[in-house]
Amino acid sequence: MAYNMAKVAAASEDIKAKLLSGDREMLKTAGLAASEYFRVEIRENGIRRQITPPTTVTKENFDVVEDTDFPVMFVEIAPQSAGAYKVSFETGPKGEVIRGKKSRVEFNRIMTDKYSIDKIRLETYKMPLLDIFYDLMLKDLMDTEDEACMKLDDIICGSLNVVHPDMGMVRYATVGTMSRAALVALKKGMFYSPGGPLNQGLIPTKFLMNNITHADFGVLGRDAVGGDLAQTMFTDGVALTKIAGVDTILTTKRGLVKDKDVYIYADPKFYGGFYTYKDVSMVVDEKDDIWLTFFAHETIGASVINGAGVLKASMTGDTVDWVTGA
Repeated sequence: MAYNMAKVAAASEDIKAKLLSGDREMLKTAGLAASEYFRVEIRENGIRRQITPPTTVTKENFDVVEDTDFPVMFVEIAPQSAGAYKVSFETGPKGEVIRGKKSRVEFNRIMTDKYSIDKIRLETYKMPLLDIFYDLMLKDLMDTEDEACMKLDDIICGSLNVVHPDMGMVRYATVGTMSRAALVALKKGMFYSPGGPLNQGLIPTKFLMNNITHADFGVLGRDAVGGDLAQTMFTDGVALTKIAGVDTILTTKRGLVKDKDVYIYADPKFYGGFYTYKDVSMVVDEKDDIWLTFFAHETIGASVINGAGVLKASMTGDTVDWVTGA
């Protein structure tokens, strides 16, 4: 359930009361309440979690391998895969291509800094505590997740209008400025991707763009999107959650998703997975009935089981052919 401003304020006051109670059991309850908020927010705002909804795993899913002491899980590579890629949250993605039938997923613990505060200072805080926790901890966790995954997607997609040597087509193409033709070109690229059922191409299921690019859809006129929709977007703003029939994810992270760029994803079973062993949690501790200490952590893994399951378009320049780059 989403947290609106009223719910954030109410939950913050409840958590503050528990933190100031002096009762260690109440402290644990405060940590659980904050953890629930973190999990809702990261599910709704984390980029990779919206592209590939998380799958929960247990220790029974893990294997032991000789070259790392991190937990490892092996997942099936998609049929007719153009190659799998490893995502590492510890050292950053390397971009190496994995062939064969299985791909290795390493699980890493991501942990925020520890923050301490004198309990008496909480009495004077007027800003909702959950907003403070979001800025101090949750944002760092989401950025770590998304930066590792988006950097790997960029490696897979390669250079603008250059044919990928392994996939025989452009993975990052200009499709022209905002127009009806550009919207058609956004969808067509995935159809040419190798793999999919009977090796007959893939279907785009999600677009990812930043909020500035999304706002540009307001320039589309009646000839492109129809009279009523064109008028509504002009007067009320763009509120599209589907574009050309494809679910659309928006982000404000313009450092990761550049203006005019649109990432295009196949269904997760033809792209990759996101796995949680320990979902995001906040830990609270108290010392000497004075100092409160907070930090958050999670243990996660991710994989790209088919590099052909992601490509990227730039809504600039002239439309190029996805196959030849011409």
